[in-house]
Formats: sequence, structure tokens, C-alpha cells
Amino acid sequence: MKLRLESGHDAVGLAFDGNLLKLTSPVAFAPGSPIRFNAIVEAKERSFEGRVLGSKRVDDQAFEVRLRLVNLRREDRELLLTNLGA
Repeated sequence: MKLRLESGHDAVGLAFDGNLLKLTSPVAFAPGSPIRFNAIVEAKERSFEGRVLGSKRVDDQAFEVRLRLVNLRREDRELLLTNLGA
């Protein structure tokens, strides 16, 4: 799933288990940092907000970022589970 971070960077959603979202990003984030992003699904954008649990480098140009989403509406949770759920 394509994501656009508030900073303007593009990211890719990898997995969502109902609580935690895993994504790849060109930038790392400190634990506890707030993160806002838009998900592009079915030609529509949805806004999300979360708190970073951690970042780790996966290669020279990407970081895997784990975050806990906050203020998540039921339909947005279902959307993420449908597109990224295990």
C-alpha cells in the first residue's frame, strides 16, 4: 500500500495486525515520535496518525518502521486489515 508521510516522503505499508503497522520509509523516526501519513487506496487518500515504536535500517536507502496507530476509526482499521492484514 502506498503511503505519503507528512514530511513529503513516500513510504510503503507492509503489514497491519489490527494494532501495529509496519512500513518502509526512506527516513528513520525516534521511538515515541508522532507520525502522520496518508494512505492511497482505491484512488482516495485517508489520513492516519500514530506513534513510532522503533525504526531499523533494512538497506542503504530504507528503514523498517513499526508504529501504533492512534484515533483509528473502525472503517480505517478494516481498510488496513483488508489491504495489509496477515
